[in-house]
Amino acid sequence: MESVALECPLPGSTASLDACRRGDRQALDAFFRAEIPALQRLIARLIGPSGDLDELLELTLIAAMDAFPRYRGEASPQRWLTRIAVNIVYQEFRRPERRRRVALELVPSDALIDQGPLPDRTFEGRSRVRRLYQLLDKIPPKKRIPFVLHVFEGRPIDEVAAIVGASVVATKSRIFWARRGLLARARRDPSLRELFDQEAP
Repeated sequence: MESVALECPLPGSTASLDACRRGDRQALDAFFRAEIPALQRLIARLIGPSGDLDELLELTLIAAMDAFPRYRGEASPQRWLTRIAVNIVYQEFRRPERRRRVALELVPSDALIDQGPLPDRTFEGRSRVRRLYQLLDKIPPKKRIPFVLHVFEGRPIDEVAAIVGASVVATKSRIFWARRGLLARARRDPSLRELFDQEAP
């Protein structure tokens, strides 16, 4: 007898999304497996080295599964997931435990990290990233998140506005003030100053 293979709809297709809304475990698994790498990169850029990436990713996936029955396709699945992730990160920034943890991590800690021998340039790069996020931690989340989405992720301002639920004008203002605050601090930091020499004052 000739075997017949069951066809599974492609992740993100209309049939797949309909199955996800119905709570189909196979469709949900395929959809999230396809989206997890992009979600990991997004959350890592938003939260920085001081955040718990695995926990925030798990919370995002749980929230998305709970919300799927209400998803009607007004935005692309990727933008919809991004907005959920951003809301989870906003909640993380509001946690008092995170604020205390970040305050402790503002003490230089590179000497306490035993990662084995690293090339000088790699170590310097990691150190700069850590320092950059220490400065970003001083910027309020409502300004920081739009800034990261626009500058680090390269998303258009209208898309950022839709993700954070603000007007385009408000989003532009938040990005402007975040950039200005970051530049002012970075130019006083010898390890970061040269990275921003080309930026307008």
